[in-house]
Amino acid sequence: MRHFASAVIAAVTMVGGAVRAEAQQPTVQQVYDKFAEAVGGRAAWKSVVGRTDKGTANVTFAGISGSYERHTALPNKMRMIIDLGIVKIDQGFDGEKGWVDQGQGMQPMPAEQVKDLAEPSPDGAAFLDPSRYMKAAVVGKEPFEGADAWKVEATTKSGRTITEYFDVASGLRVGMVTNTPMGPQTAVYKDYKVFEGKKVATTLVQRNGQGDVILTSQIVTFGTPDAAYFKQP
Repeated sequence: MRHFASAVIAAVTMVGGAVRAEAQQPTVQQVYDKFAEAVGGRAAWKSVVGRTDKGTANVTFAGISGSYERHTALPNKMRMIIDLGIVKIDQGFDGEKGWVDQGQGMQPMPAEQVKDLAEPSPDGAAFLDPSRYMKAAVVGKEPFEGADAWKVEATTKSGRTITEYFDVASGLRVGMVTNTPMGPQTAVYKDYKVFEGKKVATTLVQRNGQGDVILTSQIVTFGTPDAAYFKQP
């Protein structure tokens, strides 16, 4: 009888432990709330209508580097230029159409990328709201870049599936894996710093089959960039 009672107690203890462990996993809203707080709060970001990042680009697998700049403006405009000297990469979206030039002449932006960029953002804090996705959920905790992170699986409104990683301790988003026709594309966000009361990742590591492309922002400013940036060359 004692053995039976011990077995029952052990089983109940295991079930209780499992329930407590499950309860510790946050909801996707809680993950995003902590992320929002970590980067300065939704109120600080809500009034942002545009942003410019300028810095350096390092193509590690080719051993070349150069300058980098990226401009964005609400609701959905974007321009990024990477000048490596021997080649200049230029891509942008003017709110209706996109273009890409990787040193071989201007080409239309792939339809899937256009579909993603065409999604309008109502305000500067939209990236801190999980409702921008068709669906999103926390699926567990696992190491990412050497630290425990909450793993969030989401589907964009354009139908693309992504996985985001948020550092358990700091709440900051540290990575994203996007499924593309060319295979999974991994982005790592590092070296968060404060600019005008808002914390941003100043290092973006883009990983692919060839190696890493590292974009480092040295200057980050907020405000609407010149409209000329969003005109196709």
